[in-house]
Amino acid sequence: MGPVSATRIAELFDRYAAALELYAAQCTTTPADCVQEAFLELARQSMAPNDPAAWLFRVVRNRAINAGRAAARRTKHETTIARWNTLRASDPTDEVILKDLLEQLEDRSREIVVLRLWGGLSWQEIADLTTTSRSAAHRIYTEALAQLRRHLEPPICPPINQINRT
Repeated sequence: MGPVSATRIAELFDRYAAALELYAAQCTTTPADCVQEAFLELARQSMAPNDPAAWLFRVVRNRAINAGRAAARRTKHETTIARWNTLRASDPTDEVILKDLLEQLEDRSREIVVLRLWGGLSWQEIADLTTTSRSAAHRIYTEALAQLRRHLEPPICPPINQINRT
């Protein structure tokens, strides 16, 4: 048994595309993309799957889950960037505060934060630029953001030496 013929792919598309889109829509806001990618992957198969319909549903499911996760990550990162942009955009005092916060970071951490948040570079681009791995760049970035958050969040209680003793 060889690759799936164009005629068979068209038949499968006519029969299952709507159901596959509905299935993918449970996990992502881009279900049509997931379905299209699944059919393209089916066309690239050197051997036809034993059960093409089940194969398509499995591939669409996996792609939809990945797309949903990617969208959640993007939203999280965009929220972080929006918070930083509000700090840097409106008030010159905010810009001074931001610069002071960034100066508290080590040079490499500060570089990676600026490249990611303000430069919008991908992890691979940052890794290439800083001569580190993608995972190391991401780890440094995460640790730097945690450090910045600690400086931005007010302490739960004042230090002992600042308590008014009367």
